This record gives sequence, structure tokens and C-alpha cells, in this order.
Amino acid sequence: MVSHTENLVRTRSDKRAERTRKKLELAALEVFTEYGLDAATIEDITQRADLGKGTFYRHFKDKYEVATNLVGFAIDELVLRLRKNEKQPTTLTDVLGHLLDAHYHFFVEENEKFMLLFQGRLLVKMERRISEQMEQPYNRYLEEMEHMLSPFVGEKIDPMKIRRLAGAVAGFVFGFFSFAMIGMEFGEVESSIQPLRQSFVRSLSSFLGHLPEHKGSL
Repeated sequence: MVSHTENLVRTRSDKRAERTRKKLELAALEVFTEYGLDAATIEDITQRADLGKGTFYRHFKDKYEVATNLVGFAIDELVLRLRKNEKQPTTLTDVLGHLLDAHYHFFVEENEKFMLLFQGRLLVKMERRISEQMEQPYNRYLEEMEHMLSPFVGEKIDPMKIRRLAGAVAGFVFGFFSFAMIGMEFGEVESSIQPLRQSFVRSLSSFLGHLPEHKGSL
């Protein structure tokens, strides 16, 4: 029978281990953002966290495991933002506008996490040392957008087209914002994306075989 004292010791030990793990994850996020997933090393992470390599290996197998965890957390946060919409969309234009807004605010407010998702997405597409676990969050993200778009595209639309539509949204936002990260200030990003939004929605609507329900600005 485990005593009350032993339970307290285990609880404190678990909390200490969790704090250490979080410290390593935070350091890894900073390092991955600064150096990139490929160039970052475990030594970079442990130095940033002010911890030893042995401590790192007690929590993670390698840098790709911690990256996979971070990608999962970032996707969870992005999906919550996608789901949170104060205005109930009534048209395809509405929902596409909301998706673009949610991605924009995530990029501005959680820039390090967005950069990590961009890097992870590239590695998944290139199939370089990436486990199935890292690909799963991206699939969940695309499925969430499919679910949001489906009510506005008509029952006769091929489900594969809806998947491509979700992929087009992801491709647009990751492509534009990755370009923006190179040399734009946040204010420039917002002003630069506005002219592209309506033409982007029009193109997607044409892809689905119809025009947007209304021509109001996004």
C-alpha cells in the first residue's frame, strides 16, 4: 500500500518533471524558430533551457519528437481559433474570410508557433525523417477546415474537391505568410494581404464551379 507521504513525493516529482519538460519545449520552440528544424541541435535546445543533454534524453528521444509535440500543440491552438467565430457564417465567402482572419491573427499573435508549423509542413511534404505522428496534426487541421467548408459548397461537390479547397486555403496562408516573414513588418502584412483576399476567394469559388454568394469585401 502506498503511503500518503509517498504519494506526495511522487506528485512533487511529477510536477518537477512536467516543469522541466515544458522548459525544454519552450527552449526548443525558440531554437527551431531561430535556426530552423534541420539546423537546430539538441545542444542548442539544452543550452537555451540551461539543462543537460541527459535531462533532454529523459524526456525526448530526439529533436524530432519534441518538434512533433510542439506541432501538435500549435495545431490544437490554431484549430480552436478556426472554430471560434463570433459571426455565424452564412455563405462560402463568409467562412473563407473567417479562415483567413483566424490564420492572420494566429500568425501575428503566435508567430513562433506559426513558423514552426510552416517548417514542419515542409518536412512532412519532403518526407524527411518525419514520423506519422507529425503528419497527423496537419491532417486534423485540414479535416477541420473541410468540416467548416462542407455546408457551403453544395451536396454534389466531390469530397476530394473539398479536401483540395482546404489544402488551397492552407497553401495560400502558409505561402503568403512565409513570404511575409522574410522582410515585412506586421503592419505591412495586413495591408499587403487585403488586395489578395477577394481574388483568392473568387479563384476558389471558380474552382468549385460557382461565384461567391456576394461581392462584399472580406
